[in-house]
Amino acid sequence: MKKFLKLFLLGMLCFAISQLCLRLPILKLLNNSLLIYNFQILYPLLHGFILSLSAGIFEEGCRFIFKDKFLKESKSKLDATIFGLGYGLIEVIYVFAISFSSLNLMTNSEFFLGIYERILAMIFHIGMTVLIWTGFARNKKYKYLILAIMMHGIFDYLIPLKYIFDFSNFMLYGIWTAICVFILLFIVNIKLGGISNEKF
Repeated sequence: MKKFLKLFLLGMLCFAISQLCLRLPILKLLNNSLLIYNFQILYPLLHGFILSLSAGIFEEGCRFIFKDKFLKESKSKLDATIFGLGYGLIEVIYVFAISFSSLNLMTNSEFFLGIYERILAMIFHIGMTVLIWTGFARNKKYKYLILAIMMHGIFDYLIPLKYIFDFSNFMLYGIWTAICVFILLFIVNIKLGGISNEKF
């Protein structure tokens, strides 16, 4: 039980460091730059891609460091899942905290769509954690880190693409759902550390 609590809390700490302490303050600082503002206006697709890729770099990079430095003995799929749950849950709390003041302005459909989005995000974070753990288990940690960064970047890049090309919520959430179904299949079927009978 102590082991799982440690993993859960480290997952929460990983989000706090990667996003609240590093990425978001840096982005806030950069957003005050006229150069960045002009770049966003002139090259919205490239700006959106860089912004999305930065999420992958900071979040997956931090996940990688936590596994490499603090969780060397953590090798099971369940361990990765608990860490991912901690990471995803603190993000849910953060998103709802910053959205709390506007909750009364949301329609029922917007509210439930927001909940569904957080469920998908939780699945995604668990999947990326399992992917990072898999890289260590297969002695290909840097290759899997790059894969996780790119997948995270693509997942997030769908948001600016939606606004630039004005495609529907149905299409956005449909693509996200398809990705998360694939991730769930990956989580269920992947074997870590050569443990052929690992169940989940």
